[in-house]
Amino acid sequence: MATNLNEEQAPLVSIVLPVYNGEKYLKASLDSVLAQTYQNWELVIINDGSTDDTENLILDYQDKRIRYLPNESNKGIIISLNRGLQESNGVFIARLDADDIALPYRIEKQVEFLSDNPDYDLCGSYFQTIDSNGRLLKNVAFPANNRDAQSYLLLHNCFCHSAIMMRSNIAKELKYDEKFQVCEDYDLWYRISRRGKILNLPLFMTLYRVHDNNMSTRKSEIMFVHVNKINKRILDDLGIEYSKNELDMHSNALSYNASFFGDTDTIDDLEKWMVKLYSFLKKSGNYNAFLCYKILIEKWIVVTYNTRSYKKMFFNKLMAVHPTVYLNSLVRKIKKNVQ
Repeated sequence: MATNLNEEQAPLVSIVLPVYNGEKYLKASLDSVLAQTYQNWELVIINDGSTDDTENLILDYQDKRIRYLPNESNKGIIISLNRGLQESNGVFIARLDADDIALPYRIEKQVEFLSDNPDYDLCGSYFQTIDSNGRLLKNVAFPANNRDAQSYLLLHNCFCHSAIMMRSNIAKELKYDEKFQVCEDYDLWYRISRRGKILNLPLFMTLYRVHDNNMSTRKSEIMFVHVNKINKRILDDLGIEYSKNELDMHSNALSYNASFFGDTDTIDDLEKWMVKLYSFLKKSGNYNAFLCYKILIEKWIVVTYNTRSYKKMFFNKLMAVHPTVYLNSLVRKIKKNVQ
């Protein structure tokens, strides 16, 4: 096994960590790398023009495995990430954000898996969300096998950016798309999924911090534009026929944007589209259509609830596909006040 290899034999891992004004949480992130059970790594830190004490904090560390790459000015997350990829020397590239924490065995377990499974190009892990004070919020378990991960990725990102490890040659070839100001990770995971197998290891190996400064929190409108682009690419790759209106409905429903569905006709059209998409996926046989169905009905329930389309929430063609599954999902969402 990979973890039994000595230091000379063990593959080098490059941990890419971009940071911009991250002094508040950075030390905890860096210390989590130093505490890894797997030690044959380099930490590639890209300081994206920080104006706080980030640089001094980094320079306080004397470990020779830490490579410090300051940008001359603030270039943005995508340029910084791609610089990190290109500067990496490792066989594998792991990601960690400056406010997240890698649990001690994370790198070891991911190296072991990718070393033993050459047909996999990327692996993530289960993760736990924490608040700004480090308090545990919830456990998140995304698909732990290739078929389910490939299926889930058609409708939603199922990888935590700070929990993934990928093969260096694939990452350097595909890179992050600089056209994406946000969702650059979802776009890259999807493109990697078209090349090889993907999954999440069923272990909690990352603490993902949720706070007001998260990029996804601050740029929801921009995020939708880019998610729409990703959805178009996915539907094109699937080969399903769709209209512009169907794409707009699809993206707005997946983003829980209930304001798009302001009238009965639009809700009816969304119902038809979701049935059409599910039927297409089931017929193709390439994906876990049942898993996709569960994702779609969750989106449907939220949209119909938030548009007060209560009749449609209880009486629709989606329920007829798997009545028990639908009703169980509906009960769970109601107990959680839907969202």
